[in-house]
Parts: sequence; structure tokens; C-alpha cells
Amino acid sequence: MTKPSFLEGGLSPAPRSHAAAGDFLRVFCALMIGWYHIWQQSWLYPQLRLGPVELNFAPYVRAGYMFVDVMLLLSGFLLYLPYANGKKVATRDFYARRAMRILPSYWLCLLGMLVFTLVTEGFTKPLDLAKDLLAHLTFTHNLFRVSYLGTRLGGVLWTLAVEVQFYLLLPALAPLFKKHPLVCYGAMVGAALCFQKQWTHPMADTSMFINRLPNMLDVYANGMLAAQLYAKLARRRDHRALIAAAGTAACVIGAWGALKVVSAQAGINGYDALRLGQIDHRFMLSFCGALFLAGGSLSFGPVRALLSNPPIRFLSGLTFNFYMWHQWLAVRLKLWRIPPYLAEENPHMAGEMPWQLHYTLLCFIAALALSALITYLVEKPCARWGSRKLEAWKARRRNDS
Repeated sequence: MTKPSFLEGGLSPAPRSHAAAGDFLRVFCALMIGWYHIWQQSWLYPQLRLGPVELNFAPYVRAGYMFVDVMLLLSGFLLYLPYANGKKVATRDFYARRAMRILPSYWLCLLGMLVFTLVTEGFTKPLDLAKDLLAHLTFTHNLFRVSYLGTRLGGVLWTLAVEVQFYLLLPALAPLFKKHPLVCYGAMVGAALCFQKQWTHPMADTSMFINRLPNMLDVYANGMLAAQLYAKLARRRDHRALIAAAGTAACVIGAWGALKVVSAQAGINGYDALRLGQIDHRFMLSFCGALFLAGGSLSFGPVRALLSNPPIRFLSGLTFNFYMWHQWLAVRLKLWRIPPYLAEENPHMAGEMPWQLHYTLLCFIAALALSALITYLVEKPCARWGSRKLEAWKARRRNDS
């Protein structure tokens, strides 16, 4: 049997249930968000020189928080993809699998941060801490000042609140989107723009409202529409060369467009202006991310192999725990003077080198190492155990009926 030619291999159909570009996008966004938060502590100028070539990542690191929106886009894509592929997803199964996926690691994260807070701060303001914890446990912590802006737990965990709130909508929304994709897409984008322009924009202080689910419906809509398009084109066996060429072009255009949007956001100054800029750029950034995601996953085989391979998939599996822990860990390492620095305080303001570089590398290494431990000792075993229990329960129900 002869091996397929390079062209034939490069034109192999994309797997319907796995979007290759999603693996790369998840890793890239998580690391850029992590770099942003670590940079806030180190002030290490994000510039790299390779011989005569100088790479300046400053705009993308300064606006690294923007990649949270791209991660939410990816979530909308992946959550809706089974529906787009025509799979019937029982609401009970959807919620059970989501719970098994996120709750063990999330609860462990809350427990660790709560214990550390009690050990280091004692029982100061116990009522506020109780409200903070209750809001986090109910995934409403982005709705209250004490658990969002004033949280004593992880500052980045608000994203989980938005995600779980979207979970509540998806089982009812997905079948409607499948049946009337353009109508639902227009309704979601229209609702988001209405909330953004008519509700959030006029506020004197947008800090409590910018990261609410209504303001992000357009992001999820772009992810769901991209999944609908991907599911339709991935199963096509004809016109593979055209689909792969168009996908590769969309991937390149999407990446270029997303970086341009982030760079534009990086040029804005002032907290209020930054928040409004993020709202204004949210749709276009997620649209470009959708182009990259769907296009890259439909592209030529070698491109898909670059976007999804064993190292990328390994790192992709760590991103959930990396995201939850990286900022908290970076702040604590600095407070603990690990690695040690000469300044009495604020070594970043003193421009202390090589501390800035060593600290930055240590933050990434420590966060990835901790993420690997939690992923393989907690998240995956709990998910496997829960999956077995769910399948056994479903089997008993079938036998009983």
C-alpha cells in the first residue's frame, strides 16, 4: 500500500469533533493572560532580541487581559460544537459533565485561597469573607463588589462566574441556534451591543459591569457561529483543496486582525477609557478569534499539525488550573521574596535585574508545575470517576425502564 502524497495528506478532512486550532488558541491565550498578570508584578519590559532581530511584545502583554474574551469565544465554540454536529445532548448530562470538569479543581482552588487568607489575615471582616466565599460558591461573584473588586480570593476567578451563567442558558439556547443560526446570532449580538452601548457605556463607573454576561453575548455568539460553520465544512468530502486554502487564509487573517485589535487597545490610557475600549473592541476581537479558530481547524494538514500536537495538547490540558492559580501565585511569590531581591520593597519599580527576569521565569514554571499536579492528581481522576458514575447511573435507568 503506497503512502499518501504530501498534498493528499494535507487535504485530509478535519475531524468534526476536534478543532485543532482550539488547542493552540487555549494555550496562547492562557500564557498571554498569565504574562500580563506576571508583568504587572515584575515590570520586566517584554522585549526579546535574537541577534539582529528585535521582538517587541509590549503591546500584547500590556493588553493581555483582552485574551480572556478570546478564551470565552473558544468556550462558546467548544460547548456548542456537539450540538452543531447534530448530537443530542441531554441537559442533565451537559450539567453533570460540566460539573465534573470544573468543580473539583475550582473547589480546591477556593479552599486553598481561603485557608491562606485565614492563616495570614485571621478572621478580619468575617462577614465580608463569608459573602465573598458564598458568592464564589454560587458563581455569582462577578455581581457583587465584595466578591469581585474586593475579593480576598482569586482575582481572576470572575471568569468562572460568566462561564457558569452561560452554562445555564446553553441547553435551551443551543437547539434554537441550531435551528435558526443567523436569527439567534443576530439576536445575541444585538442584545450584547444594546447592553454595551445603552447600558454600560453611559455609566460613570463601568468597573462593576464590564464583565457581566450580557456584555459578552456577542463573544459567545461568534464562537457558536464559528462552530456551526466548522461542523458544516469539516464533514465535506468534496472541495477539500478550496476549503483548506480558505481556512488557512482565514486563520492568517484572523491572527493578524486579533493582534491589531489588541495593539490598538494597548494604546489607550486611563482606567475608564481602557474599560470602554475593551467593550468597543470585544466584538471585533472575538470575530477575528473565530476566523482563526474555524479557519485554522479547517486548514491544510501540516497547519493543523502545528496547531495541535502532543506538546500543545499537554499544555492545553493544564490551562484551566494555570488560569486559576497563576496570578495568586505570582503575587505571593513576590510577597515571600522568592526569588530574593535587594530592594526593601517594590523591586519592579527599582528596575532590579536579574530579579525581574528570574521572577518572571519562576512564576511561569511554578504555575505550570502546580497546574500539572492539580490536573493529573485531582481534575482528571475526578472527571474519570464522575464519568463512570454517570454512565453507571444511565445504565441503571435504561435497565429499569
